Amino acid sequence: MYLSRYEEAMLRGDYGDAIARAMQVIVRVGDVLKADKLLDIETAHIAGVSYLTIGDPGLEYLEDLAKSNARFRVFTTVNPVGIDMLNDWGIDKEFIDKQWRIINALKSMGASLWLTCTPYEYLRIRPRTYHAWAESNAVAYVNAIYDAWTEKLPGPFVVLSALVGKVPRYGLYTINGRTPTHIVRVKGNQPITDPLIAGLLGKRIAESVSDGKPYLVAKLGGNAVIKQLLASYATYSPHAFIVIDGITPNYKEYFAMMSRPEVIDIDINDIIKDAKTQARNFDAVFLGCPHYGIDEVLSVVNYVRNRGFKRAKKPIYIATTPFVINSLSQGIINMLKDSNIHLVLTTCPVVSPFLKSVRVNIVATESVKQMYYLPKMVGINYISCDGIECLDLAFDD
Repeated sequence: MYLSRYEEAMLRGDYGDAIARAMQVIVRVGDVLKADKLLDIETAHIAGVSYLTIGDPGLEYLEDLAKSNARFRVFTTVNPVGIDMLNDWGIDKEFIDKQWRIINALKSMGASLWLTCTPYEYLRIRPRTYHAWAESNAVAYVNAIYDAWTEKLPGPFVVLSALVGKVPRYGLYTINGRTPTHIVRVKGNQPITDPLIAGLLGKRIAESVSDGKPYLVAKLGGNAVIKQLLASYATYSPHAFIVIDGITPNYKEYFAMMSRPEVIDIDINDIIKDAKTQARNFDAVFLGCPHYGIDEVLSVVNYVRNRGFKRAKKPIYIATTPFVINSLSQGIINMLKDSNIHLVLTTCPVVSPFLKSVRVNIVATESVKQMYYLPKMVGINYISCDGIECLDLAFDD
């Protein structure tokens, strides 16, 4: 693999031992993947930083890097952690303390502590720029919505890429590696507006194309639906790459690149039939995977207003970002809390013990991604609900 003089100097140790060790791994991985050179990245997004998932070994690794004066060379954001930075939710103090040590190690290396799985909603990302991202839903989103280029990378590898500002050129970092192999046509007269249906569609697409790369032709009704579709698709896809007709920048070029693609037709009515609401035995509603943005939170505010500010019979937890919290007045936050709706910051149930801490064992959720991870990661069961029905269940149960 070709290395520039600057890259050789980093590998040699001219910029410190931490950079040299990071370059050794990146070059070794690049050689295995038969990359021809390294690429300069504009941003990095680190995942896998909850103490629940990385434990003491991950904590010690990050602290060792921080103590060696390692610093990120590109703008670097971080995925949700295992705690809410504004509310302990009854989580064990030792867990909270160790999570803060992880956060502080990342901060000392120069990370921007947004602690969200949706950094794409707050960044200006140019098409055909290179990035090193680990969060699967974010990888799918920036590839599909911005035509920005990243593979679905392991969290520890992204840490190293952020330290040197480089990734090997392979796979989705090449135009040939982004050639769609399947055309997926979704039949239906109306735009898809239901988050659950969008998520189930994303799962169906991933299962239908396997390791292929789909070119999707569908009517999608808004960003909230797109987020759910891509998050679910990325959960079940090995690469999280998809082109959306009429939406992805350069989609016409991608369409022209295809050579005898396999065509798959999906009837959205079949997916709607499969999305019947299950038994109503649940402890709470969970929304916000991916993290809710301001528009999604405000839609809940409007729902509560239309309900006459009544109190939900079951608690509703909404995972969101510091940007959203800072955009809401304290009056709105208090109004939601009075309605038994709780905004949860900087975390996610699949990487945190907070649901167990508030004695929730079964959630009602619209997120197909959560349906995959909750039982596996934290032993939380679920029932599915489509869109506004999740709120209806909590208020009317």
